[in-house]
Amino acid sequence: MVVVDILTVEIILFIVCLLLSGFFSSSEVALISITRAKVRALVGQGRKGAGALDSLKKSPDHILITILIGNNIVNVAAAALATAIAIEFYGDAGVGIATGVVVLLMLIFGEIGPKMYAARNTESLALRVARPIQGLSKVLYPLLWLFDLAKQRFAFSPGLTEPAVTEAEIKEWIDVGEEEGTIEQEEREMLYSVLRFGDTTVREVMTPRFDVVLIDDTSTLEGAINIFNETGFSRIPVFHDHMDNVVGLLNVKDVFAAVFRQRSNVTIKDLMYEPYFIPESKKIDELLKELQVKKMHMAVVLDEYGSFAGIVTVEDMLEELVGEIMDEFDEEEPEVQQIEDGVYVVDARAWVDRLNEDLEIDLPENESYESVGGLVIDRLGHIPRRGEVVTLEETAITLVVMQMRGRRITKVKVILSPPAQGEPR
Repeated sequence: MVVVDILTVEIILFIVCLLLSGFFSSSEVALISITRAKVRALVGQGRKGAGALDSLKKSPDHILITILIGNNIVNVAAAALATAIAIEFYGDAGVGIATGVVVLLMLIFGEIGPKMYAARNTESLALRVARPIQGLSKVLYPLLWLFDLAKQRFAFSPGLTEPAVTEAEIKEWIDVGEEEGTIEQEEREMLYSVLRFGDTTVREVMTPRFDVVLIDDTSTLEGAINIFNETGFSRIPVFHDHMDNVVGLLNVKDVFAAVFRQRSNVTIKDLMYEPYFIPESKKIDELLKELQVKKMHMAVVLDEYGSFAGIVTVEDMLEELVGEIMDEFDEEEPEVQQIEDGVYVVDARAWVDRLNEDLEIDLPENESYESVGGLVIDRLGHIPRRGEVVTLEETAITLVVMQMRGRRITKVKVILSPPAQGEPR
C-alpha cells in the first residue's frame, strides 16, 4: 500500500515537471521574441502584466538565465522521477525504457508543442508568464548578481553590444508590412524617405548656382518686382559686383510693402536680410532644425572653397520626404522621359547612380562627377555643344547633348544599344 502511494506521488510529480518544462520553454520563446517596441505599446494600453514584462525586457540576460535554470531543474527532476517509476515496474531494465519515454515526452510536451504555441500567441503568453518569471528571477537574484559581476569583470564591453533594432531590420519590417497589406506602397516609400533623410546632404537637394535667380544689390525696387512677378519666387539671393558674392536675401513681402508705402528712398540693400551660409556637405536633417530655430526658409550653399554653390530651401528638404511639391508657378516635367524603346531624354542634373537604379543600366560612376551632365563633360574634356555625342563603349550606351543653357547642359538623350542577337537583354 505504501509503495502504491509513493508511486502515485512520483507520477504526479513527473507530470508537474513535464508541465513546468513546457511552461519554461514557451516562456522563453514568448519573452525573447516580443520586441521592446511592442512591450512599450502594451504598457501604454495598460494591459495586465505589461509592467512586469517591461521590467523583464530591460534585462534580457536575466530572462534567459532564469528560464534556463528553471528548465534544467525540472528536466533533471522529470528524468529522475521517470527512472524511479520505470524501475518500480520493470526493474533494472526500466532505466533504458525511462530514457526513451522521457525523451519522447519532453520533445512533444516540453519543447515542440509549447514553443509552437508560444510562437503563435507571443503577446498574450508573454503577458501571462511575465509575473511568474519575474518572481522566480527575484528568488534567483543571488545567482543573477554573480552573473552580472562576472559579465562586468570579464566579458563584454558595453560599447561592443549590437543595437536592439537596426535600420536594416526596420526596412525589412516595412517590406514585410507592405507584402502583408498592412502598409501601403505610398506609406512604404515615405518611410524609406524618412530613413534616408538623415543621410542626405545639402548638395543632393540644393538648386545649383546656374539655376539660381539672383538680383544685383544696385537694382531698383521696380526691377525686383518684375523678377518676382516673372519667376513666382518669394525670396531671391542678392549679390554684389559678381554672382559669387552673395550678400543678402530679398523677400517679396518687404519689396511690396516698401512700394505700397511709396518709400522711394528705400533700396534693395535696405530691405535685404543677412543670409545663412552653409557647406554643401551639411546633412539636411540638421539644417532643417537650424532653419526652424532661426525662422528662415532659405540658406545659401558654399562649396569646399567657399564659393557660391547654390541655394536650398525648406521646401527642397521637405520634398525628400513627401515628394515633389508643385505650385501654380511650377511646370511639372519628369526627370526621365522615354521617347521610344531604349531611348530616354533625361535631365542633365540627374544623378548617375539614381539613373542606373531607375533604368537598370550601368553608366560609369566616378568621384569627379555625380550628374549625367558631369559624365558627358568628363568624357569630352570640354564644354560641349548641342548635338555632341559620347559613346560609352564599356556599357554600349550613347549619350547625346540635346539642350544647352549657356555653358550648361540641360538635357541629354540616353540611347541603350540593343543586345547582339542571341544575347539576353
